[in-house]
Amino acid sequence: MELFLQNSNPLANYAPFNTLSQETMESLLTITTFKTYKQKEIILYEEEVKDSLFFLLEGAVKLYKVGRFENEVFLGILESGLLMDFKFEFHTFSSFCNIECIKDSYIACFQAKKLHTLLEQNQEILTLFFKATQHKLELFTEVIQKELIFDGTAKLAYTLFYQLDSFNARKKQENAALLNIQPETLSRILKKLHRDAILSTDAQGKIKILDFQRLQYIFKQETL
Repeated sequence: MELFLQNSNPLANYAPFNTLSQETMESLLTITTFKTYKQKEIILYEEEVKDSLFFLLEGAVKLYKVGRFENEVFLGILESGLLMDFKFEFHTFSSFCNIECIKDSYIACFQAKKLHTLLEQNQEILTLFFKATQHKLELFTEVIQKELIFDGTAKLAYTLFYQLDSFNARKKQENAALLNIQPETLSRILKKLHRDAILSTDAQGKIKILDFQRLQYIFKQETL
């Protein structure tokens, strides 16, 4: 990450900005500053208002809200993309949730007022941020589906089907928190999936999927 901080054009190293024309890139760079955050550092708090739009270029962050009993409600993990919501009428941006680094992260910060002007003047930039907004909406659509429709078994099956490597890289307590279930519930569901010959565990303690079709069916049937 230190290497990119020394680069005169850091945006050129990262999608989707590396697709911009040179002229557009230069316009965007004039309104951009770059920040680094360490693992476990809070980047933004829920409803915090900033005069810059934060965009994650590299690393990984956890999105969560705090419930009425001070419990964390996990919303998702981002490895790139928009971290804030648009409020152009006030030339500010705000965060829908708390955002915490789970890896050292590198962030581009675009000045609100000047970005607003560029979005009105430059179709390339408008298209880029429109697509980035769509991507974030897809994340929250997934969260809504999992939290309102899926039970614990379906949430775990979905996570294993699409994010097996990440699941295996985390500790049980972390996985339980990210699934918004108790560790005991996670252990119970995993044991059942092992008994049903859908999963196995190798000598290193890593989960392996034995039957992808049956695993997928668990969360697919929840949406029917």
